[in-house]
Amino acid sequence: MSVCGLILLSAVLIPAMGMYDSQARNMESDVSGGIADLIDNFHRSEMDVFIIPAGDILPGTSSYVEIKGQMITLTTDHGVYRSGTYANVVSNSIFGYGDMIKMSKYDGIVMIEKI
Repeated sequence: MSVCGLILLSAVLIPAMGMYDSQARNMESDVSGGIADLIDNFHRSEMDVFIIPAGDILPGTSSYVEIKGQMITLTTDHGVYRSGTYANVVSNSIFGYGDMIKMSKYDGIVMIEKI
């Protein structure tokens, strides 16, 4: 009877785990696009400076985001996700979960740096 239980459990658990991985990848892809949207919305806003903990936008403690010009690259345990921003961005930084991100605007350009 316990063998039948293990077989039934594995028949349900394996597809469920695959579904979880798929949902996690979709969510992390959305996070990459959300970071690009955050930069674009800041660019269009009236604010001159915006500071946010990277942990508030990254999906996990082992994830990090690299911002090079208009390209956003999010790296997580599940893969690498890229998105683009419309704003002109000056940044060549990698931000980890514990970092603070500072966005500033100068003459229509968004400067992004660690503080």
